[in-house]
Amino acid sequence: MATDARIAVGLPSHPKTKKLIKRLGQASAWNLVCLILWAASNRSDGNLCGMSVEDIELSADWQGADGALVEALVAVRFLDEVDGSFVLHDWQEHNPWAAGADMRSAKARWNAAKRHHGDAEADRLVPEYAAVRSATSNATSKKPAQDEQGRSSAPSPSPSPSPSQEPKGSVADAPAKTVTARMLEAEGIEKQTATDWLTLRKAKRLPLTPTAWEDTKAEGMKVGLSPAETVAHAVRCNWAGFKAIWFNRDVESKPGPAVSFAQQDKADKRAEWEAMTGRKWPSADTVPEFIEAEEITPKRITA
Repeated sequence: MATDARIAVGLPSHPKTKKLIKRLGQASAWNLVCLILWAASNRSDGNLCGMSVEDIELSADWQGADGALVEALVAVRFLDEVDGSFVLHDWQEHNPWAAGADMRSAKARWNAAKRHHGDAEADRLVPEYAAVRSATSNATSKKPAQDEQGRSSAPSPSPSPSPSQEPKGSVADAPAKTVTARMLEAEGIEKQTATDWLTLRKAKRLPLTPTAWEDTKAEGMKVGLSPAETVAHAVRCNWAGFKAIWFNRDVESKPGPAVSFAQQDKADKRAEWEAMTGRKWPSADTVPEFIEAEEITPKRITA
């Protein structure tokens, strides 16, 4: 489940929005926004499969004629109808962060299970992410075999063309890219916060790789933080990374205001006076000027 959605600044002036308003009035644009936000929260992949026309219009808070909103959204292509079901048009392109919410959650649960039980048990407990891992692993394992075939000096059968070798220094040989400040901004992190955090990591020689960034977001999700909140908290605490356990410790052990020995001693004496007299220590603005210090100083009675 995503907690926000992207809406392009050009949405109000887009021809499809203008057509929708022309058909159903100004309020229909707000119904479209409601549907987008509802989908981000409840159908983060943009697929409304299993929802009836009435369900979709209720999700968009439509108050007009039954079926009119869905009909107009399909007509102007904000909705695509596929095999009797509805899908938000180009959702993956316009809302990639929301579209990946379920998989990020699955990855976080898989990593947590792996730490306690190992890979095999994590695959059993989180099968949806295990399937993705398996597909990625298979794709990776095929590449060495293809590379070996490319390096082989044996002639290939005449019907099949010889595999072409990638030139040295090609994209395939390039090192993994690091996550830049601009990429962080694209995920909702403020520019200055992104710059500060990357500076912290650079000082500690910790390049922000895509894997490290995904792990950081997963740790933030464990304590209910968005990526922007996760990075902001890390910067405030001068952390180059982020762990849920660090966050919990930081929240639980926030120190109170510092108290000097003199202040503590004064407070102890006041508490002792109040206990012996049964009276409340008078504040500075309620003590009359003519009262001398001796009048409020308790005297011990000896037998």
